[in-house]
Amino acid sequence: MSGTVHELTMPKWGLTMEEGTLVKWMIEVGDQIEVGMAIAEVETDKIVNVMEATQAGILAKKVADEGDVLPVGALIGVFTQGDVSDDAVEEFANNYCAADESAPVEESAAAPSACGAEPYRLTMPKWGLTMEEGTLVKWLIDEGTQIELGMAIAEVETDKIVNSLEATHVGVLKRKIAEEGDELPVGALLGVIADASVSDQEIDAFLARETGDQACAEPIEESPAPCAEEPAATPAAGQLLDGLLPLEGMRAAISKTVTASWTTIPHYMVTVAIDMGKAEAASSALKQAGNKVSINDILIKACAAAVVKYPLINAAFADKNIALHKDVNIAVAVGLEEGVIMPVIRECQNLSVQQIGLRSRELVDLAKNGKLGKTELSDGTFAISNMGMLGVEDFIAIVPPKLSAILAVGMVKDEAVVRNGQVVVARTMRVTISADHRVHDGAYAAKFLGELKAILEAPEAILG
Repeated sequence: MSGTVHELTMPKWGLTMEEGTLVKWMIEVGDQIEVGMAIAEVETDKIVNVMEATQAGILAKKVADEGDVLPVGALIGVFTQGDVSDDAVEEFANNYCAADESAPVEESAAAPSACGAEPYRLTMPKWGLTMEEGTLVKWLIDEGTQIELGMAIAEVETDKIVNSLEATHVGVLKRKIAEEGDELPVGALLGVIADASVSDQEIDAFLARETGDQACAEPIEESPAPCAEEPAATPAAGQLLDGLLPLEGMRAAISKTVTASWTTIPHYMVTVAIDMGKAEAASSALKQAGNKVSINDILIKACAAAVVKYPLINAAFADKNIALHKDVNIAVAVGLEEGVIMPVIRECQNLSVQQIGLRSRELVDLAKNGKLGKTELSDGTFAISNMGMLGVEDFIAIVPPKLSAILAVGMVKDEAVVRNGQVVVARTMRVTISADHRVHDGAYAAKFLGELKAILEAPEAILG
């Protein structure tokens, strides 16, 4: 029987992703691929994600090597369905063009369409190893829409998070199977994508075969995705070891990101001391009234308010331009055993301190349970790293990629200050902004910090 040749390409996880690093192959040439199977680990912007199969077949060729940095859409491997010769695989790989998704394939006897292309099953994705089901919140396109790679197809909700399901195949949305509001297991059929030339009758026949082989909404059986190998020797607390500790996983991703940030962004730093007495009193009063509001929640809201007055702090360098943002999406550093991750609280300028506190706790819980998705880790416009709870008095932070500033926050402590000629004790906190000199200057950052200081020393306005 003749077969078909298909591409495995660098996925596009999020609209801002431009490239990724193939960290590790999880399968070998000749392995049978099942839908949902973990194929490879791909690193992008501090995160190592598992790339999972969206179609079944056999891995016929690895094109990319581990460690390769490749643009979105680049060919990383080739898989086949049915009987395909080695020469056909080599020809496909040699002639593949990322911009042309209609790469030549051998005609399939099982494909009834005029072009010989089997329709593609659009299924409930598996975002994270713990995801078992999702809710189709909203279709973003209609039947008959031409789909391009990376196009947002639908919104899918899982574990309180709404993510955008983006296209990994080109074609036309021929049939919607799932309806908005449907709660479906991973692997359940959402719709069918096919070439424009495929008729409705052929889609009906395809669905009939699908139903005959397996229930359309039947969950896909899949093996647990292998985890990244642990280093041969991971030092525990109080344990000294000799030798080399492999740099991999999140640690390797962080290493690459901070090196790029430090070497490509011209940093400058400005520090200011803030009297936090009134902010601490306000936090205590809110807690006594039943509202869980921390000093960090008040700080996030104060930063959002200050950013509104000094919007370049919320901007970013973009080649020959400065990219401005209409929302203040604050990335907050969360320390994990493996490293630091920065989930994003969106539209902080529109949230109350109580709402910020609630969202902050939700994100910390997701981070500690390994359930953060692309939505929670993308589109930050300003960042805060608070090490005050660790007893750190002051420090500097490295500006994250695609941002122009990050605020390093120290502990609140008793400090002797002079007021009206008298030495008094004040509850002082030092903050240092690290910023991109291409976007703004020290004087601008100083004005921002002056506004932040004024807000925190009289926080009634942001707590109203």
